[in-house]
Amino acid sequence: MTVGLLEKESTGGAIARVGFEYQDAYVLQNLPKWLSQSAFSHVVSEAVGDVEVCYYGPNGGVRHLMLEAKNHELNSTCFWEEIQRFKTVYESAPLEFVRFGLVCRGYNSKTSPFVAMLKRLRGVGKAYQRDSVILLHDQAEVIKWAAKQDVEADLARFALLHVDFETYSSESADSAFLGEVERYLTSIDLSGRKVACLRDLFKAHIARSSFGPVFRNELESDICSVLADKHRDWTCTPTRIHLSSSAATLHQLMLPASDFVGPGRSTKNAADWQQLSTAALDVADFLCKSTERRTVLLDGRQGMSAACLLGHALRATKQFVLHVEHNGAVYRTDVYDQASGPFFYESLRQSSTPNGHGAAVIAFTTDVGSDLQIGNQNVLEGIPVLSLESGRAVSSPAEMALAVNEAKAALVKFRSENQLDVIHLFIKGPSAFSMLLGHRLNGVCQVQLYDWVDGQYRSTVRLDA
Repeated sequence: MTVGLLEKESTGGAIARVGFEYQDAYVLQNLPKWLSQSAFSHVVSEAVGDVEVCYYGPNGGVRHLMLEAKNHELNSTCFWEEIQRFKTVYESAPLEFVRFGLVCRGYNSKTSPFVAMLKRLRGVGKAYQRDSVILLHDQAEVIKWAAKQDVEADLARFALLHVDFETYSSESADSAFLGEVERYLTSIDLSGRKVACLRDLFKAHIARSSFGPVFRNELESDICSVLADKHRDWTCTPTRIHLSSSAATLHQLMLPASDFVGPGRSTKNAADWQQLSTAALDVADFLCKSTERRTVLLDGRQGMSAACLLGHALRATKQFVLHVEHNGAVYRTDVYDQASGPFFYESLRQSSTPNGHGAAVIAFTTDVGSDLQIGNQNVLEGIPVLSLESGRAVSSPAEMALAVNEAKAALVKFRSENQLDVIHLFIKGPSAFSMLLGHRLNGVCQVQLYDWVDGQYRSTVRLDA
């Protein structure tokens, strides 16, 4: 069996554009949920599958959730034919089609036990670790049950690992839309009349979805038009980027910054850091192209270099606003209250042999001192060194704003007065400060970052000017 946009299975429905009421109702009811998912990019009908929900993928790619929507109860033959179709698509393009879903009005007595077993394993089974002896035994039992129905083990295993099953009735889609908006788009408050208006706008997009994708920014534009003068309720809603690879899902944006914290960071080389930098820039580019929402929510508890890198990728000059969570506080770059200063005491060691390089040391409560010399004698030899040291701890967002603003101003002045091309930056303080400073590192120059690893400072990644 072939897989492609020109095969008969793909083109029949798109050409006819009839009998789509069921799948269109399903798409309408689920658009609020998809819009609540940070990685959602677009949706299209009658491509390779009945419906394809498309998400941001690594390296700027697109990952597809392929859905088949059938407006009837599936018998056993049709059920396993659909699973086989999914398996064929997956084997043809495993990096693009990563998840599958079968939506129908119901399953008959021969297939409903299989669906029920998977529902239980994916429900209460989440309480167990992936390699749990209990889970592995039950998964084997599911495959044995399928074998008794003359289903090949590979096909049953594929369904177990890659396919979701949903029973859906389309009759109440219009009325259910309001509930889905309230459930998933919690930052906006719409009257019944405005919800109806939004529903009609979404329906118009869905009606053309078999001729081309419906993109996230088009749907968000409809939300803003319905909200009118309250559109900022939507555009200022933060988008969370998860920073732990263990939290990776198809639906949510993720950057593996947590891999650069703790003992594992000693194994990271320049290529690893460059890969993280490229991934962060790709996510920033996706957000710029797919949504008008520029507020990003991040966990500030990262390594110094990773935090600064992330802030720089989502920098202010790209109109990003950061909400950084750190030890129970949230530091927002769209709140401009600032404590009285100075925060830092500044000192400068002049250069004996100017070469376009300089070093900046920023330290909170404890100075860097002799730590700076360990492993970095050649880097620091003969170049100017700016020291910003403070005995104050950051106890409020206003103090954080003061610290970031003072540090940014000092770095700009340092670069200008010494005609620097590269600043080697050493930070000993809260990682949230490093992230927020990275967000503001425009107008400086190239910045080489360092992390304290195994008893010495090591170079990590260089940020562009």
